[in-house]
Amino acid sequence: MSLLFDSSAILNLSHEGKTETFIDHATTPLAQYEIGNAVWKKVNLTHELTEGAGKQYLTKVLDTLQYMGEVKIENAEAILEIAHKERLSYYDASYIQAAIASTSTLVTDDIRLRRVAAKYIETTDSQHTQPQ
Repeated sequence: MSLLFDSSAILNLSHEGKTETFIDHATTPLAQYEIGNAVWKKVNLTHELTEGAGKQYLTKVLDTLQYMGEVKIENAEAILEIAHKERLSYYDASYIQAAIASTSTLVTDDIRLRRVAAKYIETTDSQHTQPQ
């Protein structure tokens, strides 16, 4: 089964030390920026991490992305159509479109995204995936 992981699933599995779960699967180029933004929030808004710890964590997570395939985000019009129809962000809709284009199951821990994406593709969360 081909799996496409969004940033929420990658971050949660990384936090749990389960990176082997998503290695050899795929994500989109957008994931690295969403992961960076999530770590930025932990450093600057919630103060869960110091700047130094945030840098280390970000580097560790981004280093694992090199072992993942990358599904290009294409068909901007289809993404916008999904975003508009489902009242999702363009970012979230791009994961749905990437999963459609790659015939992958979308792995996301974002409950709303998973619910909406299930109208278009197979979905699951990170707790229901196993290492290859």
